[in-house]
Amino acid sequence: PETVQQLWPVVERTVRAAALKMGEFRQREGASMAAELHVQSKLIAEQVDRVVGLAPQVIVEYRDKLLQRVSDLVKDLDTRLGPSDVLREVALFVDRSDINEEITRLKSHLTQFSKLLDDATSQGRKLDFMCQELFREVNTIGSKANHVEISHAAVEAKACVERMREIVQNVE
Repeated sequence: PETVQQLWPVVERTVRAAALKMGEFRQREGASMAAELHVQSKLIAEQVDRVVGLAPQVIVEYRDKLLQRVSDLVKDLDTRLGPSDVLREVALFVDRSDINEEITRLKSHLTQFSKLLDDATSQGRKLDFMCQELFREVNTIGSKANHVEISHAAVEAKACVERMREIVQNVE
């Protein structure tokens, strides 16, 4: 029978080769996950750009709807509603549905996420936290939207964040 000392060189070579292959596999897997996270991040950024383009339209549409409703309501009455009354209502709506802060924070979080992703050190927990923040901002935009297309964009962005969360769970 062979002794441990005689077998050790074979065992050592085998273990080193396996460790090297495992390291190479982890590098490839990590690069693949990072690439997918970048893709999802870009998809969210596209939805944000879509929302930015639609946001001003929401106010105009609300004003027009409000004017039509008020016009219909006071048509039968002998009452006149001034433009300042309508402007006040539109201003209240704009204040409640303003998503500029959320958009700014969402863009900032996406930038931070990309920086963390490109960092060579272990960033799993930070990436997970950033996913939570991204989800929070997207959710707020969706709930404030009052516009079908913005709601759809928020749903698409949420799906991207969910995919990112799943991937990030496997990051150290």
